[in-house]
Amino acid sequence: MNFCRTIVVLVGFVAMVTGCKNKDKPIKNGIDADWIYFDYTITAEEGSENVTCVFQYKNYDAEGKAIDIEPGKVELDGQQLQSDSARLSGFYYEVQKPVDSFAGKHSVVFINADGKEYKNEFDFSPFSAGDLPAKIKREPFTIQLKNFPVTEKSVRLLLLDTAFASSGFNDLVPVIDGKIEIDESILRTIKAGPINLDLYLEKEVPLKQTTKAGGMISITYGLRKEFDLVDKR
Repeated sequence: MNFCRTIVVLVGFVAMVTGCKNKDKPIKNGIDADWIYFDYTITAEEGSENVTCVFQYKNYDAEGKAIDIEPGKVELDGQQLQSDSARLSGFYYEVQKPVDSFAGKHSVVFINADGKEYKNEFDFSPFSAGDLPAKIKREPFTIQLKNFPVTEKSVRLLLLDTAFASSGFNDLVPVIDGKIEIDESILRTIKAGPINLDLYLEKEVPLKQTTKAGGMISITYGLRKEFDLVDKR
């Protein structure tokens, strides 16, 4: 009988401790503050006036629902951002900054409802490409990049022609000493005529300060050139 009473007391004690722990966890609207995933996206293109910064906070992981973090807040370089929402994407924080003045290092700070801060930094590095001739013969040529980050070793190259049956070229290519070599194997994938050439620097970098759920920052910068590809005679 005493043994049974001891078991009952122990079960009650465990339940009480568990209940206290759950009560202390900062949970709002079914969201556990220890499991908020940080999803940060920075995008811009050469020729556009602004770079677009979007910060979302998702329930549990990258595939979770984008949630409302209020009364928490988000700051970019010390500027508090205002929340917005859309039916498909959920809650988000967005700000646009002039591309010309945004190059360099930045910080984004997430402050949860309990005042705990998570600070992360990122570099934004816009680059440019030298002018291409209006017409280029079907021969290997080089694209010279300016201000391309020395830490990056590749860039996504897209070459699209106007031929209906052609899928063009879309792949990562190496950048060596700031140069991209367009060789014969690449040129064989496109037809003669007007060509759209797109370059995209795509980076996905894990965030250093996050909850248990983790986080990622995606940075994309692109530029476009146009030329006519002429077959050799």
